Amino acid sequence: MDEERIVWLKHSKCSGCNLCRLVCSYSKENEFNLGLSRISLSEDEKYGFIHTICRNCEDAPCMDACPAGAIYRRKDNYVVLNEMKCVSCNMCVMVCPFNAIGTKKDVNYKCDTCEGKERCAQICYHGAVKFGSYRKFIAEKRRLVLDRIEKP
Repeated sequence: MDEERIVWLKHSKCSGCNLCRLVCSYSKENEFNLGLSRISLSEDEKYGFIHTICRNCEDAPCMDACPAGAIYRRKDNYVVLNEMKCVSCNMCVMVCPFNAIGTKKDVNYKCDTCEGKERCAQICYHGAVKFGSYRKFIAEKRRLVLDRIEKP
């Protein structure tokens, strides 16, 4: 199995410019349309800008809920949705705990990491969108938690 690579977001670095969302929609749909991005963005008074993207769940409820078998794990362990197999039942949309699956023209869609091309991460000049090793992401999260615990 290839190394598991994921897209992750650093909310504290996000300026809300939407460049990641625009490049996502253009890469996938050939149009600049925030509504067709695989990344959603909302603003929270306490936390600032908050992105939502597929979190590649270990026990992905969307995979279990899909009657057409349109959602599966790629060889790099990333959960992807084959839009050609999608029957638009919206079961995956209903069970996704992170609201990371969208619907367009009677077909569902979600992040597939652009087959590793990391366009959203390349366009983000603030460094809020990262693409890389799952292990590195977990190590960074642990470091952040330890930093918070160690500081008085």
